[in-house]
Amino acid sequence: MVFEFIVFFTALKYVFVEGGEQALVGIGTLARIGYRETLKITLIGIAVGIFLYFLFLNIVGFFPTNLVEIALGVGLLYFSYTMFKEFFEIEKEESTTKYKIGYLYIAILEAVENSVALATFSLIDMASAVSGAVIAIGLIIGLLYLGIIKRIPLKLTRLASGILLALTGIPLIIYGLDIPYPELMHWLIPPLS
Repeated sequence: MVFEFIVFFTALKYVFVEGGEQALVGIGTLARIGYRETLKITLIGIAVGIFLYFLFLNIVGFFPTNLVEIALGVGLLYFSYTMFKEFFEIEKEESTTKYKIGYLYIAILEAVENSVALATFSLIDMASAVSGAVIAIGLIIGLLYLGIIKRIPLKLTRLASGILLALTGIPLIIYGLDIPYPELMHWLIPPLS
């Protein structure tokens, strides 16, 4: 029961932070490339993310758990690095075409990142991970509807995403390499089942 709650809470906060960031990027892009193009690219990203999520869950059983933990940990640390890098970058104005290409790149990259992270939580406990993700998406839609999410600085969500990804990735690598770890870490981020 404790692990289920941990996975639920981790998935909720992760998807909320990541989804909030994507909503802010989408709002910023909407003003530059228009509603139709933004929606088209967003739907492509969602479709890629869903496909990768189910693909990952179906093939992961063919690999030893420790290799999966190491691979997931490295992947999450890479995405953490990209979030920290974006947090420290100075944003510059770009043309509409560059915005379309840039947003498509971000949508695909975020789809890969989110599908890997959510699949990681699902491998620990599927029902809790999916429940946390669904509630987070509901919160994001509600906050978008109320206009609250527009007031959150994008840089802040990138920093929070980078921290959450690193806090998930590092324990997975430690578990995969079978390095001794404090019991507390096991309770904060459980190993894959």
